[in-house]
Amino acid sequence: MTDDPRMRGEAPPPAVRRTAAFLSERGVWFLLGRNHVARSCRDAARKRTRLGELGIPLWDELKSFFGVAHRPDGGRLYLVVHCRGDRALDLDRVAESVGTAVPPTRLDPPALAELGMAYGLVNPFEPWALDGQLLAAPVLQVFDADLLRPIGVPGTVMTNAGDLTWSVELHAGELARLLDHAIVADVSRADPREPARPRWATAPVTFGIVTGNGPESGMLLWQSLNHAVRETLGDASRGDFAMPRVIVQSLPELGLTMELDQRHEEVWPVLRSAVAELCRSGARVVAVACNTTPHFGPELRKICGEYGSRFVSMPEVVGAWLRRERIDRIALLGVKTVAELGPWSPYRDPLAGIDVEIPEAGTMARIHALAYEVKAMGPSHTSLNRLRDVLQKEIRSEVVVLALTELSLLLDIQRRPQRSDRLIVDGIRLYADALAEQYTGVPMEQTRPFAGRTSANEHAQNTKNR
Repeated sequence: MTDDPRMRGEAPPPAVRRTAAFLSERGVWFLLGRNHVARSCRDAARKRTRLGELGIPLWDELKSFFGVAHRPDGGRLYLVVHCRGDRALDLDRVAESVGTAVPPTRLDPPALAELGMAYGLVNPFEPWALDGQLLAAPVLQVFDADLLRPIGVPGTVMTNAGDLTWSVELHAGELARLLDHAIVADVSRADPREPARPRWATAPVTFGIVTGNGPESGMLLWQSLNHAVRETLGDASRGDFAMPRVIVQSLPELGLTMELDQRHEEVWPVLRSAVAELCRSGARVVAVACNTTPHFGPELRKICGEYGSRFVSMPEVVGAWLRRERIDRIALLGVKTVAELGPWSPYRDPLAGIDVEIPEAGTMARIHALAYEVKAMGPSHTSLNRLRDVLQKEIRSEVVVLALTELSLLLDIQRRPQRSDRLIVDGIRLYADALAEQYTGVPMEQTRPFAGRTSANEHAQNTKNR
């Protein structure tokens, strides 16, 4: 039995001690807990405590049905059927799986009381005590096959431990394997009253992030991805185990992409190898925290496709967002190969049809110097002030797209909104939102239509409302 601090100094009721002994004797991992009185699956799911969180998803609460069926030979078969709390039992399937002519009927409260049980206390542990005592034949336990497929992390289920205020957490598959008189069968169907299970729990996406220009850009992308996921899930976010799995490749060679037109032959072999390794390691969505490297987008898509993965391009995300928001004029702040929208710029096609202000040569030189300074020393408020000077004195457009990760890093250390009607669009933040959509299955515009992806939320909203 796993030691639970909430149990110290308090003797568990007899039924809970029986549950602990039953599981311990069979070598089943379990964890006892306490909750307020819970009499139904839905009620219990709201009150369970697991990993420091109050409340568990309904699909992680065990639903148990105690019933009786009639055998073809006229005998009675007592059975307990278990499924997840968000599923509906299909009693016709139950009958087929246990070989009875008609579906079983649920035992009513008086019948349960005769067996020493009660509504809200049916679980997989009490029926074993009935065998050879009140019932002549063993109670058959039927586990729905859906229970044996863990959903998310930690992949456990919870139910009562023989008392309405005591819970037990365990792995359903382990219990089903170690129980006597137990079978596994498909005996449930989707409950039309319950929402579909979310993508992040049932089909979680593993992300691969390539970084190195500079390394902090990938760190910012990862942090922004987690923030976007938490914000989208809201109350459904269940702590660390609701966050996506992320694999990171940080490549010093990616720093050469500041001069990609001159150094691409040194960059590509390293990038190609890193992306292939991410895919082999299980990454199904690959992102590059860089505004220049997506120049290799077609090649990256081909590599990812060979592994059943896909590459998401930051410039394409930015371009799609601008069109969705009907923004038709911007200033593009990036290195020369990006901002001039020439053959090396991955923004050239995504921004087609949008009026783009390209910084003048002197401004471009200052942006380059600022980027190298951030690479060498990290972001600082001195560097941030230099960026503000460039924006205020040398850029005309009301909407500015930051297409340089070092500028995104500077924006990240800005703690207070600036008084300006100018809208600063951060490519890294938009990129993180797009990746979060892949994980949650929820379009970000449904939760945050516009604000939150710029330097100042209120200014972004004011600009949209003008």
